[in-house]
Amino acid sequence: MEIYYYSFTGISKKLAELLGECLNLRPKEIKTSKKSYFFWLLLSFIPYLSFKAYFEKPSSSTLVLCFPKWTFNCPPITYFLKKISCENLFMIITFGGWGEKKYAKFYKKLASQRIKRVEVFLVKRKRVLNETSKVMEEILSWLNRIGI
Repeated sequence: MEIYYYSFTGISKKLAELLGECLNLRPKEIKTSKKSYFFWLLLSFIPYLSFKAYFEKPSSSTLVLCFPKWTFNCPPITYFLKKISCENLFMIITFGGWGEKKYAKFYKKLASQRIKRVEVFLVKRKRVLNETSKVMEEILSWLNRIGI
């Protein structure tokens, strides 16, 4: 199993690092060129738009992917999903406010076009910061329930 993350503010990175500590795995970053928040905000309004990202090629058939919910799309994640190959993908999506279930459904559908098994866990960003231990227990319990 491998853990990947994309993070603009650091919340998804923190989650991936904590999960990596629990599972004794080194999280791998999905990197993009440095762009402003406004640039990413504009791109996030365009579903299915991808933006070139750089990452270590996965070697495992099972991946955990931590990333944020943006408006309708996270272009570096869309790019990543179009480029990878694996059998199992477990997405942990951090969100702040609205539309997270529809967003998760969008990404599950996109990933399912190329990946056999896709599962999603949603977690409010504020909980990652304020209830870190509880959130990690919930994520580990979820991973255990789905067979990881």
